Amino acid sequence: MICAGKYYVVDSGYANTSKFLTSYRNIRYHIARFSSANSREYASMEEKVNHRHACLRNIVERTFGILKQRFRILSTMRPFLLETQRDVILACFVLHNFIAQYSMTDPIFTAPKMEEVESDANDVALTQLHEDAQDHSQVGDRHKGDRMRQHIARAIWEQRRH
Repeated sequence: MICAGKYYVVDSGYANTSKFLTSYRNIRYHIARFSSANSREYASMEEKVNHRHACLRNIVERTFGILKQRFRILSTMRPFLLETQRDVILACFVLHNFIAQYSMTDPIFTAPKMEEVESDANDVALTQLHEDAQDHSQVGDRHKGDRMRQHIARAIWEQRRH
């Protein structure tokens, strides 16, 4: 693991803190902008981190989309306590993985050809939900978050050289 601890990968509507990891602002971000062979040359470590951030958010959002198809409670969650919401989501993941392992005929697990998956992933451009950062200073430390993101960026950038 590049950086110890737990944090949420979030869009730029949040402030970058020790608990919320955002992309770098005003740096190329959307997946589609990295789709051509020439655009895989990153101009900076921040740009490379933004690409990785976009890919990770894309996977998370697609995963929750699949879970919402299967478990309607995730789309209509009542205002349960936070711990109960966490437990419901965890239970949905466990049930989903159980079904995936033991029910090969389930329509959600009918796998498309790998070429289709790769082209679909390249076509998806994540949108940033909010243009202006909101005040999330109560959730984590902003200076610590900036240092953490910079540490992650350096580690990812150095992987390119080795």
